[in-house]
Amino acid sequence: MRLSDIGRMCIDNLKRRKGRTFLTVLGVFIGCTSIVVMVSIGAGMKESQDQMMSEMGDLSIIEVSQGMSENGTAAKLDDAAVKSFSEMDGVAAVLPKVSPDQLSISLKAGINDRYSCDWATVVGVDISAMEDMGFELTDGKFPSSNMDEAVGGQYLAYNFTDSLMPEGRNMVDRWSAYDENGNMTGDLPDPFFDILKTPVTLEASGGEDGQTPYKKTINIVGTLKEDQGKGWETSDGIIMSIDAVKDLIAKATGNENVILSYSTVNVKAADISQVAEIENSIKAMGYYTYSMQSMRESMEKNARQVQLMLGGLGAISLFVAAIGITNTMIMSISERTREIGIMKALGCYLRDIRMLFLMEAGAIGLMGGVAGLIFSFIISMVINLFAMGALGGGGITGEILLQSLVGGEGVTRISAISPGLMLFAIVFSIFVGLVSGYYPANKAVKIPALEAIRRE
Repeated sequence: MRLSDIGRMCIDNLKRRKGRTFLTVLGVFIGCTSIVVMVSIGAGMKESQDQMMSEMGDLSIIEVSQGMSENGTAAKLDDAAVKSFSEMDGVAAVLPKVSPDQLSISLKAGINDRYSCDWATVVGVDISAMEDMGFELTDGKFPSSNMDEAVGGQYLAYNFTDSLMPEGRNMVDRWSAYDENGNMTGDLPDPFFDILKTPVTLEASGGEDGQTPYKKTINIVGTLKEDQGKGWETSDGIIMSIDAVKDLIAKATGNENVILSYSTVNVKAADISQVAEIENSIKAMGYYTYSMQSMRESMEKNARQVQLMLGGLGAISLFVAAIGITNTMIMSISERTREIGIMKALGCYLRDIRMLFLMEAGAIGLMGGVAGLIFSFIISMVINLFAMGALGGGGITGEILLQSLVGGEGVTRISAISPGLMLFAIVFSIFVGLVSGYYPANKAVKIPALEAIRRE
C-alpha cells in the first residue's frame, strides 16, 4: 500500500469513531497543556532570575580584596598582584581600584556654591582599562590622563541640594519615577543643573580638627551607566585616575609621600563560563574574592529543580493520556479484527498494517499536542497579563499582548514558552502516541488471517 492510502484509511478510521477519538485526543490535550504550562512557569522563574542578576551587574567580574597567604602573611593588592591577575588564562581585563577612605569629601557646584553634596564617594582607577572592563557611558566621554577630569555615576547630580530652596524642596526626588515595586513608571525628573556643563569643586579634609579643606575643581566629562557589579560609585560616585586620587590625598593630608595600596581589584573574565576557574585560582593565591557566580549557580540549580518538579507533575497527566491511547487502540483492534483479516487476505504487508495503527496513534498524539500547545499559549498569556497588571485596569494593547508572549526588556513574565518547549511539546505528544500504539499495532499484525475473517 502507498503511504497516501494508509494516511487516507487512518483519517477515515478516526472519523468513524469521532466520540472515542475526541476523548482520547482530549486526554493528550490535557496532558500536553499540563506539562507545557508547568515547565513554562519554571522557565518564567529562570527568566526573572536572569533579569534580576543582569540588573545587579556584570556576571563576569570578580572583585578581589586583600587576603592571607599560606605562610600567614598578608596577600597584598599591589602592582605585582595586578600583573599576576592579568597574566591568568581567560582574563580579559584587570582594574585596580583606590578609595581615599581617610578623607572626608564633599562637593560644591554653581554660582557661589549654590548646590552642595555633603558626602561623596570618590574612587581612583586605571582609566585606560575602563572600556575593556565593560563600563558604559550614558552621556559624555571617558576621562583622559588629565587629573582634573573625572566621570560621575549615573545619578550623581541628584545628590546635590539647592541652598536657596526651603527644606523639603531642596532636592530632586528621582525615586518619584518609580512605583512601590521599584519599576520605572515615567521619565526621570531633571536635576538642578547639568553636571557635564558645570565645574564641580571637590573639598577634601584629612580628618584633623580645624584643618582647612583642600579644594580642587574637577570637570565631570561623562556619566556612567549604573552597574553594581562594577561598584557603587557607578550609581552616584566619582571616578578619577589613580594619580589624581594620590594627588588628592597628598594635598588634603599634607603628606607628599603617599604610598597607596589598592582597596580592591576587579578582574573581568573573557567568558562567564571561566569565572569559577579564575576565581578559584585567585583564592589559591590567598586573596578574598566575591562574584555573583555562586549566587547564579545556586539560583539556576533551584530553577532546574522547580522545572523538574513542575514538569514531572505535568508528565503524570501525559502518562495517563498514554494509557488512554493504548486502551483506545486495543479496543479498535478488537472491533476491527475482521478488517485486519481481509487486509491480510488481500495481500497487505504486515508493515502496512502496523503502519496504519501507528499512524492513527501518532495522529491522536499530534492533534492533542497541537491543541494543548495553543491552549497553553492562551493560559500563559493570561497569567502574564495578570502579572503585568494589564487585566487589573492597566489596559491591553497589541504591544502588551506581544510582550506577554515573547517578553521584552524590563518585562517580567511568570510563564515563558520558548521555541524549544514548543517543539518538545509537539514531538513528545507524537512520541507518546507512537509508543502507546506500538503494542496494539504489533498485536494486530499477529492475528492470523483466517481466524480474523471468521470473527464477526
